[in-house]
Amino acid sequence: MNKYVIILWVQFVFSFGVESISLPHNAIEIASSNSGLANSQNIGFNFSNIGNTSKGFKISSINWYQNIKGGNIEYHWSGKNHHYISLFNLSADDIDLRYLTPSENPIDIFSIHHVLFSYGFGTKLKENIRIGIKTNLIYNQLYTDESTGYNFDFGLSYDYNNDLSLGIALNNLGIEKTKNESLNYPLEAGIGISYHLKDIKSTFHSDFVYHESLSNDLALRLSSTTQISNFNFIAGLYHTSDKTEFSCGLTFRYRKFELDYGISFHQALGSPYIFSLKYDI
Repeated sequence: MNKYVIILWVQFVFSFGVESISLPHNAIEIASSNSGLANSQNIGFNFSNIGNTSKGFKISSINWYQNIKGGNIEYHWSGKNHHYISLFNLSADDIDLRYLTPSENPIDIFSIHHVLFSYGFGTKLKENIRIGIKTNLIYNQLYTDESTGYNFDFGLSYDYNNDLSLGIALNNLGIEKTKNESLNYPLEAGIGISYHLKDIKSTFHSDFVYHESLSNDLALRLSSTTQISNFNFIAGLYHTSDKTEFSCGLTFRYRKFELDYGISFHQALGSPYIFSLKYDI
C-alpha cells in the first residue's frame, strides 16, 4: 500500500499542470504565472496571442519542481497567417521509490517522462480581433504506466482600443488513452483583461481561470510587464483559496536575439525556473 502512496505522490508532483498540458514552456510563461490571456506575448494559455510575438526560433531549458528537468524547442513563422510548432519534454530518471517511513535503501527505482508536440495556427478576423487554435499530441510515462493523448486549445482576443483588451480561451478539449481506459482531459477555460499605461510603459493583466481538475475550480492570475530600454521586467501572481504563488522574470533584447529568465516560488515544492533564448528571422 505504501508503495502506491509514494507513486501517487510523485504522480501529483509530476502532473501538476501536465495533465492539463498547462505547464509553462518558456521563461515568459512562468514569469507571468501563465497570465496575460487578453493581450500579451504569452501564448501558453491563449494561442491567439501568437500575433504579438516575433517570428523565429526559441529554445528553453527547464528546471521544474523536485528537480525534474526538460526543455522546449519552438519555431514561429508567418505570412498572411501565423504558424507555430514546438516540442516540449520533461523527464527524471533513477528516482528512488521508498516507503512512507524513510529507509536507508530504496525499494525500487523508476523514471518519468512527458513529451508534447504542438502545432498552432493564428490569424486576424478583423484588425482588432485575433483567433488562435493549437493541437497537442501527448505521451506520458510514469513507472510502468504509459498513456497517449491529444487535445485542442482555442483562444480569442479583442482590442477595445489601443490600451484596453479582452480575451477568452477554452483549452484541453481531447482525450488521454491508457492501456485499460480512455479519459477526457480536464477542461480549462479563462477570461482576461489587459490594460496598457503608456506613461510608465507598463501593461497589467488580470485573468480568471476555471480548471475542472482542481479542488478549487477558480483561480486568479495577475501579472505586469514594464519596458525599460532593452529590458522588460515581469511579475506574476497565481492565487486560489488554497495557495498563493509569486513569480517574476525579465527579458533582454539585443538586435535579433532575446534572452529570457523566469522563476516561480512554491513554499513546499521549491522554485522552478526557465531560461529561454530566441533568435528572430
